[in-house]
Amino acid sequence: MEATLDKYKGMKVLVVDDEEQMCFLLKRMFEKNGLLAMVAQDGETALERFRKDDPDIVVLDVLMPGLSGRETMLHMRQSNPEVPVIFMTGLAGVPGAVDAMKSGAFDYIAKPFEMAEMLDVVGRGLEERLGRRKHASLSEERRQQQDEMLRLMGTSDVIIELASIVKRVARTQFDVLITGERGAGKSIVARVLHDASVRSQQPFVAIACDAQSEVQLDRELFGYTATAFPDAGAGHAGLFEKANGGTVYIEEVSAMPLKIQAKLLHTLQNRSVARLGSESSIPIDIRVICSTSRDLIDMMEEKSFRVDLYYRLNEYSVHIPALRERKTDIPYLASRFIQQANKELSKEVTGFTPRALDKLISFNWPNNVAQLRAVVRRAVLFADDFISAEQLDLEMAPERHITAVIAPELEELDVDQGLSLKDHVRKHTSQIERQILLETLKRTGWNKAKAARILQIDYKTMQTKVKEYRLQDPEH
Repeated sequence: MEATLDKYKGMKVLVVDDEEQMCFLLKRMFEKNGLLAMVAQDGETALERFRKDDPDIVVLDVLMPGLSGRETMLHMRQSNPEVPVIFMTGLAGVPGAVDAMKSGAFDYIAKPFEMAEMLDVVGRGLEERLGRRKHASLSEERRQQQDEMLRLMGTSDVIIELASIVKRVARTQFDVLITGERGAGKSIVARVLHDASVRSQQPFVAIACDAQSEVQLDRELFGYTATAFPDAGAGHAGLFEKANGGTVYIEEVSAMPLKIQAKLLHTLQNRSVARLGSESSIPIDIRVICSTSRDLIDMMEEKSFRVDLYYRLNEYSVHIPALRERKTDIPYLASRFIQQANKELSKEVTGFTPRALDKLISFNWPNNVAQLRAVVRRAVLFADDFISAEQLDLEMAPERHITAVIAPELEELDVDQGLSLKDHVRKHTSQIERQILLETLKRTGWNKAKAARILQIDYKTMQTKVKEYRLQDPEH
């Protein structure tokens, strides 16, 4: 069967031979088979064309005046070692050809040769080239994915090790449970798990359980038909359907009501989803990544999280350390947040004073990276060249509200009224709680879901508290 290079149409071959007739014949043959062919009749010209035209393969005569084929190949390998080189020699088996092979040539062919033989060896060389390209592309993609995680989370040994683990887990089909405090970077890890997986070209959809009511969560996850409830309209595909072939990221799965937990477990076990109002199931192919800032083991003991669902979701667990556990990341992250704030606020702040940096590193960051970003952003607004220690407002907003509310009360406290410490605390707790809720709602434009996330409570609790304290947006 005659060899063919149709598979490699458009790839480039460089022919190097001091015999003009040989260059002409090979060029014509390669072009007839769909390759882009270039020629050179000496080593120096060949090196110029190699650097300029970036060929996919080189067919190179061993014995040439001036630079020999072996010397030419060695220069080419210094420039790009991924390009296969095939030697031609009129003396098969001569020491020069053997030495060339030892120096890294892909193969060699003896003159005179059949054109089919040349096509066969060039075809194998181009297949090798494609394989190397694919490997290099995947390696670069994986390196970029790991680099992206380091860029967003820091460069400490802890994060470097975490990035390595995440990259390894991403290539599996394991469903993953991400644990860690709020603001530590769980959503970043979830995205990297998707982007570094075989599902990277498929949808990535996310939903926050603590920002949804039970009814909303049910409808968003599983979808509904046109007859499911009065306002259903034309029906709606749920996130599991939308993510088919890709990844569903469920944030704060700890806030998922037990009823929805049961439906989620059934969906994962059967790899199918049924819309509300329908008894028929739709097959789905998804990977599920969940995150939680709460201890699900404790919740299982309290009977507020299903044991069977926990083990189904936790095929692999990734823990994100708190910022206070990796303080060497703080200078890097803080500098990155300065750059972001400079761009947003049209400023040119260049860094921190030594005292300011010490203040950042010594703080414990209860709200982790999210809090660091907010602190740096506020400081950039008022800084000139450098951020000073005095410009770093590290006190959390709720703490300021507590101080503002309770301080006047304590000044007027009558210690002789016979109340115990517990009674004093109980007396003022409701007032403090109401004030914190009110101020947070004001700050978020009365967005209850956002306020719930800031105060680290679930959406249902926020709704209950708003009703209990009769909080109402004055504009509505």
